[in-house]
Amino acid sequence: MSELGNITSSVSALISGITSESTPVFKTVLSFPDPDRRAGVAQVRRHVSPAALVIYAGRLRADVTDAVAGVPRLTILIAAEENRGDAQVGSVGFDLLDKVTSALDGALIDTDRKLLLLDEQIVDADGTHAVFEQRYLIDRVAELTPPTFNGVALAGNDSIVNVVVGDLVGERVAFGFPGIAGEFRHELGLRGRTIDWTGQLRAADDAAMNTVETTIESAVIDAAEYTMTDAWGRTFADCVCERFQRVGPRKRHPVTGQALQSFELRFVQLNP
Repeated sequence: MSELGNITSSVSALISGITSESTPVFKTVLSFPDPDRRAGVAQVRRHVSPAALVIYAGRLRADVTDAVAGVPRLTILIAAEENRGDAQVGSVGFDLLDKVTSALDGALIDTDRKLLLLDEQIVDADGTHAVFEQRYLIDRVAELTPPTFNGVALAGNDSIVNVVVGDLVGERVAFGFPGIAGEFRHELGLRGRTIDWTGQLRAADDAAMNTVETTIESAVIDAAEYTMTDAWGRTFADCVCERFQRVGPRKRHPVTGQALQSFELRFVQLNP
């Protein structure tokens, strides 16, 4: 199977694996070859709800943004129906959107591809039916090896962690003398450099997530200087773990059952 075929099959499998009380949430999950939205909406409406259509939507043009030029995209169409007919289709659809987002956003597929949610919207609706659209980027990632601090993978081995290295900035004093043109500078060395870990903590269950969070908090409390390494083989000495922030509530992965927690973890390299 081709790379794009592997991607669409993997995404379809993830959506098919979404369950509620051990029962699949979606009655129908299909790949659809036509990128035209109207054709997709008509197709997904033909199936018993909840239904999902996985559509390869092409690659972003080079003139969109250099950062994601040539990156493939997927469109997911989600059909929801409120059987009671009391115009509450929105609540049913929003619940489906949350489940699909939890299953797909940030998920690794085809070994080294990561799904990134671009946006979502309602594309078709009446009193009892609605079709929602989610669009995803499929980016290739190399951060498959977890970063470490003092030799410990603080975020665990299953988490999605992006390492963002801050600017290297010199500290200096500038001064001048009356009657003398120009500026004189006295170099004082380098300022501390921030290094941020961002992403999503993932653990087998709540107990395992509690252990991960306790390990991170202990590193913040310790406030000692250690060496950090990342997936790219970069090493940063003299780092202090400064701040741990949970972003939003803890969630549950609808396919794997893992505990999920978006997070930001800030380090400061005292002597870059």
